[in-house]
Amino acid sequence: MTVLVIDDDANILTFIDRALTQQGHTVLAAEDPDHARFVMAEHGSNPDLILVDIVLPGSNGLDYARTATAANPALKVVFMTGLVHRSPAVLRSGLGPVLHKPFSIEELLKTIDSV
Repeated sequence: MTVLVIDDDANILTFIDRALTQQGHTVLAAEDPDHARFVMAEHGSNPDLILVDIVLPGSNGLDYARTATAANPALKVVFMTGLVHRSPAVLRSGLGPVLHKPFSIEELLKTIDSV
């Protein structure tokens, strides 16, 4: 599976990249939605899943996920946040589950498998 990970924290990107690559997934990492568009264009195909932080510099993950799923309805979404109070609004969107930071590799894999 190809997973696009969008997070402005380089440590989170590295953690997720290592964890998912070890499980045989292809990981595309981006620090914000603009960078994600560049990474996807360079990769040449759409991801199967996006793993996106809710709060990003200059934008938010929910808006990005809405745009991405409108363009590709088969796209799966998992959100991440360190701000638990942001979760209810995102969950109401119905686009995908929310992982609360910090999370373990097991939580990450279980959540991805659930979507």
